[in-house]
Parts: sequence; C-alpha cells; structure tokens
Amino acid sequence: MITIIRTADVNGSKLAAALGWAHEIASYVKSKTGIEVKVQMPSGHGNPFRIRWVSQAESLAAHEQAMKKLMSDPKYMELGAKAMDLCWPRTFSDEYWADV
Repeated sequence: MITIIRTADVNGSKLAAALGWAHEIASYVKSKTGIEVKVQMPSGHGNPFRIRWVSQAESLAAHEQAMKKLMSDPKYMELGAKAMDLCWPRTFSDEYWADV
C-alpha cells in the first residue's frame, strides 16, 4: 500500500476559499477514480495556512493510472488551475510513503 501526500501553502487571506477548493478537488477525484482523498490542515502546530490531500493506492502503478486519467480530464485541469490564485507559487510538494 502506498500513501500519497500532496501539500501546499495557502494565501492566508484566501484560506476559506482554499479549503472549499481543496474539498472540491477531493470530491472530484473520488467521483472520477473512486479514490478517497482526505483534506487536512495542521491542528494547532506548524503553519496554519498549509493544507494537504492524503490518499492511498495499492501500488505506484495504480496511482500512476489514476493520475493519467485525471491529467487528461479537462475539468480536473480546470480545478487545478485555481491553485494559482489560492496557493503560494512553488509550495506544492508530494510525498509517497510505503507500508512496511
């Protein structure tokens, strides 16, 4: 099992809009791929303007298949473009964790 974590720093003045957008993307991913995506933010420690999406896949290959499907989806790409207004540039990062 692989856990995928995508993190971004949000423009603080747009936190409420960014959280709504984060949930919108998570919901859309589930509707298109069946993958459950959790939206999280720090609970009292760390950067209060950071959000992350957490999902799991059976393997890297399964994750790659889902991403190929999403990257060719115009609506997903439209949702992703909203990041330019809500998140600080170059703050997105991805982590992949394997169960051991």
